[in-house]
Amino acid sequence: MKALTVYGPYDASYGETPIPKAEGRFMTVKVERAGLCATDISIWTGNSSFITDGLIKYPCRFGHEWAGTVVAVGDDVKGFKVGDRVYSDSGISCGECADCQAGRYHKCQYTRSVGTVNCWDGCFAEYMSIPDYNAYHVPDAISFDEAALIEPLSISLDAFHNVKVGEDTTAVVIGSGAIGLGAVWVAKYLGVGRVVFIGRSPRKMEVAKQLGADILINSNEVDPVEEVRKMTGGAGAELVVETSGAYSALLQALYMTAKDGRVSILSFYEKNLDNFPMDYLALNQISVVGGAGRYGNPQQIAEIMATYSVKATPIISHHIAFEDMHQFLKDLDQYKKTKIKVMIEFK
Repeated sequence: MKALTVYGPYDASYGETPIPKAEGRFMTVKVERAGLCATDISIWTGNSSFITDGLIKYPCRFGHEWAGTVVAVGDDVKGFKVGDRVYSDSGISCGECADCQAGRYHKCQYTRSVGTVNCWDGCFAEYMSIPDYNAYHVPDAISFDEAALIEPLSISLDAFHNVKVGEDTTAVVIGSGAIGLGAVWVAKYLGVGRVVFIGRSPRKMEVAKQLGADILINSNEVDPVEEVRKMTGGAGAELVVETSGAYSALLQALYMTAKDGRVSILSFYEKNLDNFPMDYLALNQISVVGGAGRYGNPQQIAEIMATYSVKATPIISHHIAFEDMHQFLKDLDQYKKTKIKVMIEFK
């Protein structure tokens, strides 16, 4: 099979490698769709903090947002058969430790992340090897495009973990990538009364509107903190979701949050942050919570997709063939203004 592997910064190539065998509880799955994530791009460029911290080592077969079709099953596989459409957790449990033996796969200390940290061979390849205990059925009602969005949207969902929202809630989303736009979609599904989206690209702001944003703020034109304070009578928003990874946006998120409110951070900042205004945070009893997905979130997103009338697919800005992906990475600067989620298609 053909796979795309990164060997160092800006050094990637296609190679032929054996199709993984289906043995024991493992399945061989033909990849149908794979999303290109900002983390994948940072692995390609070498700018990922995971690389500088030694958590990702080259060579790395990257890619972690995917869905596919089962083509072979091991003798011990349960609940799946050839022809089933599947997606997986973003981490693959060892299957052998005490937690795994007890079915607590999410607590496995030896988990390998698909295409990233302690890398399990990722989805930028024609076939994947996945155990049945980390795999899930794609609902009949959703497409492969939607199924490959489950992973990033499961991160979007994490912004709302342990948060009560309703018609009287104002939630602000900062950042026009797939996770930010996904947070708009999730917020509206959960019943947030007023969803405010902050971005700079008119095209991406229009996508946010399609996904349910009630108010759009262009941060190139106005001060978003002033605008949020103004529309909330000076109180600020109960929930602010920061997805851009920009320190300036994190400060804006803090200053537009209501007293006793929450900032949910769904982004990586690539470097340690200095001079954060901790006194302001403490005096206003603001909670700052990080999120990067959670066990069980993908299944919740799949259920939402299967029942929610608003499709998440406007998040997809480009479709490209797998054989064209390497060239797309080389030409990435040409797509910066229009790219949201790039979906890789496999023959």
